[in-house]
Amino acid sequence: MAKVTIRPDSIQIIKLTDEEYFRDYPDYVSNSKLSLIDPSEGGSVEKYNSGFQSSYSESFELGSAVHSMILQPEFYEISEIKKPSGKLGLFADEMYKYQEEIILTLREEMLLASKAVDYYANSFTENRQAAALEACIPYWKARKEFEERLVSDKEQIRLSEAMASKLDMCMGGINGNKKILNTLRPTGILSNAEVYNEYAIFAIVDIELDDGRTVDLGIKAKLDNFTINHETEELTLNDLKTTGKPVNFFMGNNVRVGNDFVWYDGSFQKFHYYRQMGELHAPTIEIL
Repeated sequence: MAKVTIRPDSIQIIKLTDEEYFRDYPDYVSNSKLSLIDPSEGGSVEKYNSGFQSSYSESFELGSAVHSMILQPEFYEISEIKKPSGKLGLFADEMYKYQEEIILTLREEMLLASKAVDYYANSFTENRQAAALEACIPYWKARKEFEERLVSDKEQIRLSEAMASKLDMCMGGINGNKKILNTLRPTGILSNAEVYNEYAIFAIVDIELDDGRTVDLGIKAKLDNFTINHETEELTLNDLKTTGKPVNFFMGNNVRVGNDFVWYDGSFQKFHYYRQMGELHAPTIEIL
């Protein structure tokens, strides 16, 4: 079995946007990328080498909105203009980009947008194009009028009505829970804890293979929130997860089936979140 050793002096914690995190560190491996090679998740060397394939779910948008509004409300706000639901909303936003500088015909733009967001990419028939236009035109008009009078410098998060409603419920549950809020932003008797949101951590690991060879591998993760409490001498890392099931199912649960109990894996097992819980022991970690 290979021996993995972390280089303590390689560990860095840097404040980065998501765009910088994915764009500037493509050679570093994340927990998500490990799923491409893990056989228990259907991974293989071929999938790992080819990288992620296009995928989309409104749940991703909801999770991203929750993160933004909890961790960086000073930079984001929810737009009052609601877009179409599902992939049609993604298509609508992609098409909206083309309105600033019209170079192609409407049909060419629609075909280009459908492929970019995988919205009926290979079967975007004329009937589907007509239905998409009918649903998108009111959104484009309302969004243009809204942006022309917008004075806020915050980045707008555009959601469908259904996702905006779910976001309200998520935020209501979080903001009404003092335990959650104090975990994310601990208060103290003399001073509050230091709070860091949306930082990225990078490290180099040395992997000694069974045949004696050694390879280096860069690993990375985006830290949603971590706090340093000087009064209790605690450093706490918090990772926000959104789930459509009751919270007690997140870690998996025993469910009664007749007279017996059957174990059902939760999101923790399904997405292998335990890989994100590995502890890094280092004499010094510099926060940049």
